This record gives sequence, C-alpha cells and structure tokens, in this order.
Amino acid sequence: MDEHNPYSASTAAISDAPQLLDIESTTKVRRFLNWLIDKIVFYVIWIGIGVVAVLIGGESAMKWFDELHWSMDYALTYATLVVYYTFMEGAFGFTIGKLITQTRVVDQYGRQPTFWRAFLRSLGRLIPFDAFSLLMSEDHIRRGWHDSLAKTYVIDRPRDGMPAGKPRHSISDEFADGVLPQAARPNAVTTTAEISP
Repeated sequence: MDEHNPYSASTAAISDAPQLLDIESTTKVRRFLNWLIDKIVFYVIWIGIGVVAVLIGGESAMKWFDELHWSMDYALTYATLVVYYTFMEGAFGFTIGKLITQTRVVDQYGRQPTFWRAFLRSLGRLIPFDAFSLLMSEDHIRRGWHDSLAKTYVIDRPRDGMPAGKPRHSISDEFADGVLPQAARPNAVTTTAEISP
C-alpha cells in the first residue's frame, strides 16, 4: 500500500521566479499626450454608441439620452472608462494613446500586465485627483496613484528586444559568496594588538 507522507519534501519542479526590475517611466509630456488622445478616443466611442443606439432605437433612444439622470450618466461613463482601459492594457499592454506615443504598460517584472492589474489601474483612475498625483510626482519617479496601486509602469516602448528595465540591485547580490566586509562580520573582535603597529 502506497502511503503519502505529509512531511516529505515536495517533488514539484522549481521554476525560476521572475526578476524584479528597476524601471524608468516615460516622460510626463508623453503621459499627458496618452491621456489626451485616449480622452478623444473615449468621446468617439461614446458618439458611436449614441449613433448606433439612435439608429436602432429611434425616438425612444433619443428621449432616453435626453432624460438620463446625472448619476446614471456618471455610472455609464466610468463603466466605459474601466472597460476600455482594462481591455486595451490587459489584452495588448497599450491603449490607442500609448500606441501613438510609442509607450507601453508593464508590471514590476517588465511584463505586459495581466487583466487583473489592468483592472486595478482602471479603478485607480477613478480616484479623485489621480491625474494630479502624476503631475505632482517627483521627476525621477513619474508615476500616478493608478500606477503605484497596480504596481505598473508606463515606459517608452523597448526597441530590438531590449528589456523593460535593469535587474533590481539587492544587497544579497554583493554577498552571494558568503564573504562579509570586516566591519559587518559577526563576532569580529578587534584587539589592541591588531590596532597597534
């Protein structure tokens, strides 16, 4: 009888964990152009939805749009915004604005974001004053709240297969061979014989 030992080590293969990268975000000017182009695309989408609704529904659709309560208007606008950004960034890693400005969205490992991360980015955009968080960010960081919450970056599109960033430097890299500097060695006792010439 084959008994399973719950205390035995796993026999599953160990896969390499993705490596965190130091990623440089694109400029604030490009981020602004992304926002502006996507805003225009967003209005075009809504105009298209309105035209199709009127063509199909006729007078009743026009009346529904005219009598639309402001709260329903906000809900539909935000829902469309979340769907647009989540689909585009989750499926392709860019929106129409980012495609035109040659920028991409990546996660902290330099990979295209998952739909979950893209959804978190989209929800982050609904935070009041989120756009100002990017404008007020330090010049060497250039990230808004929706970037930070989803652990994503907007970068210039990498060329020729270049990585999205450099491997993140860690202190363990310096001491990988187990040699510690003299001052950091535990139990290092300095005697007066070692100090005096």
